[in-house]
Parts: sequence; C-alpha cells; structure tokens
Amino acid sequence: MELGSGDYSDGGSGAVPQIGQREPGSRYRDALRLLFILAQGSEPTEIPTDDAVRIFRAEKRLMAMDFLVRYPDYLADALLDLYEQTGEQELLEEVRQIFLKEEPSVRLVRMVRWRHGAYQNVDDALSMLSYYGLVRPMQLSDGDGKVRRYEYLISAKALAFLKDTVREHPELAWYRGRLELVMRIAHGKSGSALKEWQYEHPEYGNTMHGDIIASISSQVEKRLAKIDEANV
Repeated sequence: MELGSGDYSDGGSGAVPQIGQREPGSRYRDALRLLFILAQGSEPTEIPTDDAVRIFRAEKRLMAMDFLVRYPDYLADALLDLYEQTGEQELLEEVRQIFLKEEPSVRLVRMVRWRHGAYQNVDDALSMLSYYGLVRPMQLSDGDGKVRRYEYLISAKALAFLKDTVREHPELAWYRGRLELVMRIAHGKSGSALKEWQYEHPEYGNTMHGDIIASISSQVEKRLAKIDEANV
C-alpha cells in the first residue's frame, strides 16, 4: 500500500492543515479502504433490498475503525490488550506478524488530530461510493433538524464488487484480513468507546490540533517483547 496523505477539514467549522500533496489515486484508495470497513463493520438490515443489504452505524465509529487500519501499531497495541484479557496465543502471533512485515511504516497512512480526534474528510470517497451505487450515506436528524448521526447503507452490488476485486487482485485481501482483526477490537463498541481508548495514548491525546498523530511503534514492540519474555 502506498503511504497516503490528503486534504483534511472539519466539515466547515475550520480548515485542517494539509499533510502534503495529495497522491495520484489516493481518492480511489481511500474509497476502497472505507468500503471494506463499511462492509465488514456493518450488520444486516431488517428488510434487505438490493440497495441496502447491510447497514453501518455512526460516522465516529467509521473514523475510529479507519484509524486502526491506517495505524497498525495502535491496532497491535489493542490486540495486546485483548490478549491480556483472553490469553489467546494467536493474537500474539498477529502482533508479531505486524512488526515482522514492518507494517507500522509500510502500511501507515497518516492522520491528523482535530477537534474530535483522528480525522479525515471522507466526503470525496463517500461521494464516489454513492455515485457507483455501493454506499448510501443517511443523515438522522432530531426534531429541530440538527443531524444526530450518520448511517451508511451498503448495497448488494458493493459486496459483489469487493468479492470480485479481491479475486482479481488477491493482494487486496489484506484489507479483508485486517478488518477481521479490527473487528476483534471494534465488535460491540461504539465510536465513542473506541475514541476513548485512542485518547488513552499520550502520543494521540497530546497531539496538537492539525498535527500528525505520532506512531507508538517502539513502545508496542517493547510491550510485545516483555510479554514474549514472560512466556518463555
């Protein structure tokens, strides 16, 4: 995966600094990554139709899951938390593989911190997914018209597209495997709960608004090494 950067904003309440020139094709990469997240982080609709077979609830949860895909070191740390709760040895192996494959640098797609944590304006990517009939964003409003939250309807066409894409480009199966790990962390958790865990890391919580969120790769590697030593 190419390292990525993009144009960031907070939906009109103030411009977020850019982190560099937008790479050719980054819009398509962002759209594909978000589609994998929306598909695997969603649940079946009550009354399935071709245009809405699954539903993903809440933009904050989308942002929090996207962060875990884009920052493999934070995902590794969350997997170690889960290991300490469950004792599942396969979780340790997943973390080892993340570092053996140098994913905290090779797979990193940087994000900036804004008012509500790690943020990227996903309007362009979602517009593309909507244009092709893959995802339909829905705004849920209160009685006064204020948007309460966003939901995303995923079409049957989207699921077929992902299946065909992985078959034609097997290397993209990485996203599917990665989302299986992310869902080990995100299952049953709200976006707020996922964000709270992220803020527990000083490197994340202390990042100034508009600055790039720093890696915690070295800290997580040391944590893994201590766990491995204790298991000898």
